[in-house]
Amino acid sequence: MELRSKNSPAAAQSRPVLPCAQCGKTLFAPEWSEYLDDRRVRHLWSCEACDYQFESLVCFPAWRSSRAA
Repeated sequence: MELRSKNSPAAAQSRPVLPCAQCGKTLFAPEWSEYLDDRRVRHLWSCEACDYQFESLVCFPAWRSSRAA
């Protein structure tokens, strides 16, 4: 019997892989992450195949209150 979740395909799509900016090899996790503030995160990526390193910046939208004022 194979156990599967109904959300498996959605979960797989929610975490895209990142290709190396130099050689295109798939990178799965950053070397380190730095939380700049509550909306921005900087990642340092390091490719084991070609030793190239680069940074990426993730910006999240501001939270909106669910209550109407």
